[in-house]
Amino acid sequence: MIRVRYIPQVGLPGHTLRYSWTGRVLTATLYRGEEEVGQEVYDLSALQPGDEVDWVEPETLQFSPLISARCLEDGTLEVVLLRWYEGVEPPELGEEVLDG
Repeated sequence: MIRVRYIPQVGLPGHTLRYSWTGRVLTATLYRGEEEVGQEVYDLSALQPGDEVDWVEPETLQFSPLISARCLEDGTLEVVLLRWYEGVEPPELGEEVLDG
C-alpha cells in the first residue's frame, strides 16, 4: 500500500505538477499549459521497512516535488509530495491511498 499526503505550495503561474505511479516508482511531470517541461522519476521500490528519504537532489527540475518517503514496518510506503495551486487560498488536502 502507498499512502500519499500533499503539502500545498503556490505554483508557477500556468504550470501544473502531475504524478503517476508504476508500482513503487513515482513519476512527477511538470507542464506549462499542456506542454511537458520536465520530469523527475523516483524509484522507491528499494525502500525497506524503517528506511526513510528526506531529500532527493533533482536531476531535471529546479526543485524536488518529493518532500519525503518512508517505508513503515508493515511495508506501507508513506510519501509526502507538493500540491501546487494558484490563487490565494490553498486547497483542502486529504490523504490518498494507492495499491503499490
